[in-house]
Amino acid sequence: MNLSSKQALEIASAYTEKYNLSGKNVINNERTVKSYDGFDGVEGITWIVLVTIEPTIYHADSEFSIIISDEKSQVEYIIDANGHYYAPHIKGSGGMTDEEFDSLWDDDSDS
Repeated sequence: MNLSSKQALEIASAYTEKYNLSGKNVINNERTVKSYDGFDGVEGITWIVLVTIEPTIYHADSEFSIIISDEKSQVEYIIDANGHYYAPHIKGSGGMTDEEFDSLWDDDSDS
């Protein structure tokens, strides 16, 4: 494992600030920052950081998830409260369809 939960939270905080994402990270605890052995196209240890948002009529929940690769020490993508995948750091990736998302991480796993 390359990152600690605190470092994963710092990466998520910097990402939300850089891309002007609404919401705020909550305290570092087992519910908000967790590591897994891989997650939806991310090989190796993956950190998931929950970010709280103010609920609106368009959101089914009051959180979104930031998916971080432990190996790369960077955000791979986010999953919004409605389950849509986004990667603001990838030019032109507003919302991705499941097929676009699948092709994105399938390409990454080949390298």
